[in-house]
Amino acid sequence: MAIAALVLWVLTVCAGTTMFMAGNAAKRRAAATAPSDPAPSDPVPASAMSAGTGQPPISGVPQTISRVPPPIPRVKVHSPPGEHPLLEFAHPALGAVGLACWFLFLGLHYRPLAWTSFGILMVTVAAGLGWLASNTRAVRHRGDGARAAFPRRLIVLHGAAATVTVALALLTALSASHG
Repeated sequence: MAIAALVLWVLTVCAGTTMFMAGNAAKRRAAATAPSDPAPSDPVPASAMSAGTGQPPISGVPQTISRVPPPIPRVKVHSPPGEHPLLEFAHPALGAVGLACWFLFLGLHYRPLAWTSFGILMVTVAAGLGWLASNTRAVRHRGDGARAAFPRRLIVLHGAAATVTVALALLTALSASHG
C-alpha cells in the first residue's frame, strides 16, 4: 500500500507540474496579446536645460550641494490580481518535502515518518485549495469572460490523484502504527 501511495504521489506531482506549465504558458500568451502602454517620450525643451551643462535639471533635487542625504523611498510591492507568490511556492515545496519524508519512511520503516509525511501532505492540500480558491476568485473578479489560468481537466486530474494519495497515505500510516 505504501508503494501505491508513492506511485500516486508521483502521478500527482506530474499532473501538477503539467498544470503549472500550462498555466504559465497561458499567462504568457495573455500577456503577449494584451495591449501595452507605450512610454511617453516627450523631449525636454532647450529652455529647460541647466545652464551650461546641456542636461535637463533633475526635478526634486536641490541645485546646491547638501550634507543631508535624501530620504529613502518606501516602496510597497504588490503582486498582480490572481497571482499569489507564497502559495505558488509553498504548495509545490511542501509537496516535495512530504514526498521526501515518504521516501524516507519507505526506506527506513520508521513509523513517525509516515505520520510526518501525512501531516505535510495535509498542509500541502490546504495550500493547494487556497491557491485554487484565490485563482478562481481572481477570475470571477475580472468578470470579462476571462478563463482560469489552469486547464480544468488538469485541475480535476491533480485533485483526484491527490485525494487518492491522501487516502492511501492515511491508510498506510494507520496500518504502520498498528503493525
